[in-house]
Amino acid sequence: MFDHVVLRRAEGGSPVTAGQVAEALLYYQKVHLVIDRGTLFQLVKQVGIDCLRLLLQRPELSSVYCEENLGTHSTSVGVTQFHDYVAFSFAGDQTKTLRSPEERLTYELERQGVPRKAARDFSKWFSVRIPLRKYSGNHFVKGGIPGAARRDLSDAEFVHEAIRQAIGASAEGYKSDQGLQFELVQTEQGYCAFSNIDFAAINSHRATMRPPMEAVTVAHLLSNILEARADLAMASYYGGDFVTSSVASSIIRVRYAELLRRSQLNSESRQQFVDVLLPNAPSLAEAIDSGERSIAEFFRLLDKGDRFKNWLGAVNPDDNLVHAYIRDITSEPWTQGITAKTIRYAMTTALGFVGPVTGTLSALADSFVVDKLLSGWRPNHFVVKTLSPFLHGH
Repeated sequence: MFDHVVLRRAEGGSPVTAGQVAEALLYYQKVHLVIDRGTLFQLVKQVGIDCLRLLLQRPELSSVYCEENLGTHSTSVGVTQFHDYVAFSFAGDQTKTLRSPEERLTYELERQGVPRKAARDFSKWFSVRIPLRKYSGNHFVKGGIPGAARRDLSDAEFVHEAIRQAIGASAEGYKSDQGLQFELVQTEQGYCAFSNIDFAAINSHRATMRPPMEAVTVAHLLSNILEARADLAMASYYGGDFVTSSVASSIIRVRYAELLRRSQLNSESRQQFVDVLLPNAPSLAEAIDSGERSIAEFFRLLDKGDRFKNWLGAVNPDDNLVHAYIRDITSEPWTQGITAKTIRYAMTTALGFVGPVTGTLSALADSFVVDKLLSGWRPNHFVVKTLSPFLHGH
């Protein structure tokens, strides 16, 4: 359980944050971070280039840099729009052409407010340390990710269902018409879409959301299929769990539901672990992204968590994480009496409930551990003495 995870985009489809990287590092044995420009500048803004360099040097973390952006390019001929998938990168402005990734990174870091020398030093180090890969090349999938996504568009049945799923996930609570029609025609200029999608109603609904969301277009919906293909390519290439947006996830399930099953089970197990054993505490990602805890403080926490991570890695994938935790902290001979059995039964059977039970359960577990400290290391030593105080700001 929790062997390896790939991070490319956050669950909402936005750049990966420092808190999300930290949370993955605590629970997984190995984290692979796919850094695009959005994630890179998000991390620079959050932690600064010095702490980012330390983060990228952590032995538990491996990284790859993809400076290309994926998108759907649309052109109009009269009243008809044509769409095609592209991978593009920043090459400079009207006054300057930037020929190498290092030059481009230096230039953009300076635009982010990083002093010139610091930007140059970091860019040189980053270019040597972090491998550069192209979405448009053959590294992740033969013919490039845009080419693979175009092949997906040749399956009309898949496209129809993927668009339906994307509409539902893009406008939560909006009920799409059961008679949805969506057809793509491939031409030399690109793909032309014919549909009965009520974009006005969808975008009116999205405008009422908090915060309001950008308008959905045909290009927006097609880009969701492209992003889903990119996530699949990364998951297939690197293996392990992977984090993706809710929209991409709904599209991937159309064809590859089983691919997401292990990732979803681990995510649900981790969330239940936090809800039950750390009630009323912010998540690790929230604690760091809000500024309540710094990345430097997290490094100290992570350095104390080796045994906890080893324990997580040894948990049977078919086991429930909270059950395994309770079983292992009550595994000494003196816990086998009637009282301990009763407590264990109360703990494990209460896990099926939600609400106030979780708070009571956590208090019971904490008092049980405090009153009956186990000999040798147990996972509660880290959770109670280190992780909980960290999250609660103690």
